[in-house]
Amino acid sequence: MDIGVPLKDLGAIDVDGLLGRIADLTEDDWTGNTFRQDVLASGAHAVTDNIVMKTEWHPSASSTGLQHFEDLVFVWAKERGLSPDPYMPIAREDTDVWPVYTMPDWDRFKDILGPVVEQAIAPLRTPRGVVTRLALVRLRGGGHIAPHIDGQVMATRAHRLHVSLSSTPTVEYKIDGRKFAMQKGHVYDFNNRVRHSVKNKGKQHRINLFVDYYPNPGPVIRNPMDISVPLSGRRTPVIN
Repeated sequence: MDIGVPLKDLGAIDVDGLLGRIADLTEDDWTGNTFRQDVLASGAHAVTDNIVMKTEWHPSASSTGLQHFEDLVFVWAKERGLSPDPYMPIAREDTDVWPVYTMPDWDRFKDILGPVVEQAIAPLRTPRGVVTRLALVRLRGGGHIAPHIDGQVMATRAHRLHVSLSSTPTVEYKIDGRKFAMQKGHVYDFNNRVRHSVKNKGKQHRINLFVDYYPNPGPVIRNPMDISVPLSGRRTPVIN
């Protein structure tokens, strides 16, 4: 969302429990599931390692011609010789823009992440607001996210919040031509509708929690004539 300035520091929150959980993650936790890098991420973000808990998706975001997110997961898994079942979304929330899918990793982290997310969105919370994307994102030491502008439809509606989870003073964020750093434990409202890039000039990995928050969704209007079902046979339960 274009917030009118490059970056806003929304203050510090309690991330101690989450930091403990992150310290216990293995390399396989970070790199064993490449669905986001392979399918969801733009070229710029494909250089990161991700643990995705929520993501929005619509057929218009894909060049595959597939009409259901479940089929996208199914095809991705089958192409890699994997069972699709562990990767299938576990819940769906409809919005007036795109549906939001909750991914299996949410169940692993919800006890720790739930309170962190509530703190992060508190300054922006509205009665009908929706978290449209939630992910732990690791930019490795020496990594570089090239200059880009987030172009998906939801980027114009949702706040992109970064919760900084690592002490990495060598990480440089460049947003709309200005350079910024982030403090560990702080929440930042990040303007992803202007040109931005990230350079990790050190050896330590940068880890952030991404929380996209859509504060003012309109009413959901479902098409009663749409009776299509995923070819994979899996239909994600709708929770709203």
